[in-house]
Amino acid sequence: MTKLKPIFRQVSAHNYSKLGLRRKKKLKYRRPGGGDNKIRLNRAGRLRKVKIGFKNQSSTRNLLNGKNVVMVYNLKDLKKIGKDNIGIIAKIGNKNKKIIAEEVIKQKINIYKFNPENFLRNLEEKMKLSKKSKERRIVEKMNRDKKSKEKEEKNKLEEKDKDHTKLEKKVENKNANEEVLNEDEKKIKEAKIEEK
Repeated sequence: MTKLKPIFRQVSAHNYSKLGLRRKKKLKYRRPGGGDNKIRLNRAGRLRKVKIGFKNQSSTRNLLNGKNVVMVYNLKDLKKIGKDNIGIIAKIGNKNKKIIAEEVIKQKINIYKFNPENFLRNLEEKMKLSKKSKERRIVEKMNRDKKSKEKEEKNKLEEKDKDHTKLEKKVENKNANEEVLNEDEKKIKEAKIEEK
C-alpha cells in the first residue's frame, strides 16, 4: 500500500474563496501561526504542516512524466528538446506561439498539454473575426463621417436661412421706419405750411 501525498493548504482555505475555495490559482501554503492554532500544534485530523521528509525523491524530483522539462520561449529552445526532454510553452505572444506551433508540426516534437493544430485553427478563426470587426469598424466610421458632414451642411443651410430672414426683417423694419419718417416729415411740412 502506497502512502498518499499530503495536501498542504493554508489555514481555513476550505472556507474562503480568496484562499482557494473553488479557485485553484489561489491555492497556496502559508505557515500556520497563532498560539492556539491546531494545525501548528500538529493535532490529529487537521491539515498537514510542511516538514522535513515530505520532499519527492531526488531521482524524480523535477521531472514531468519521467522526462526533464524545457521551457520553450522561441525556436532556439525547441532545438534543446530531445528524447529525454519534454517541452512546455512559456507565456508568449500569439505571433511567437504560431511560429513555434508550425515548427512543432514539422519536427513532430513532444510538447506538454499543447495541441498545435487546434491552436493554429483557433488563431485563424480569431484573426478572421478581428478582420471582420475591423472592416465593420471602418464602415461604421465612414457612416458616422457621412452623417456628421450632412449635419454640418444642414446647420450651415439653416444658419444661412436664419441670416437671410434676419436681413429681410431688418430691411422690412428699415422700410417701415422710412415710411413712418416720411409721413412724419410730410406732417411737419404741412404744419409749417399752415403756420405761414
